[in-house]
Amino acid sequence: MKKYEDIVFEKMIHLVRNDNAEARTWLIDNDCEELVQWWDAVERVEKSFQWLIDHKYLQLAAIVDAYDENDKAKVFLLASGNRELAAFVEASLGSKKAMMWLIKYHHNGWALLAKEIYEKDKKKDSGGFFGAFFSLGNPFR
Repeated sequence: MKKYEDIVFEKMIHLVRNDNAEARTWLIDNDCEELVQWWDAVERVEKSFQWLIDHKYLQLAAIVDAYDENDKAKVFLLASGNRELAAFVEASLGSKKAMMWLIKYHHNGWALLAKEIYEKDKKKDSGGFFGAFFSLGNPFR
């Protein structure tokens, strides 16, 4: 798996936030198209998932599968020597233990990205202020 510089994680955070149109272009122009494709696959773009497979970014594809609770994908990440990616998945899903592991072993970029994804998912699940307001009294929430 490729090692990424801090600036790459900074651009990825912008991509996750969807607050900087240039982040996607920057990543592609700086030989990190796999990360753009990975994020699109996380966002359920099937052709991006296939792109990861076709271009042999199996670890990134495994992250997408691991988000869908595919235990074989998590095992693959560990068996292929990508413990930081397995921890990244768990941290993205809210595991404090995994977040501490990433920080302890100096995978700060992955930790920051995991935090961003976790917070985005948390906001999406709650629907923000209006979602919380309209869910008052909703027996299905």
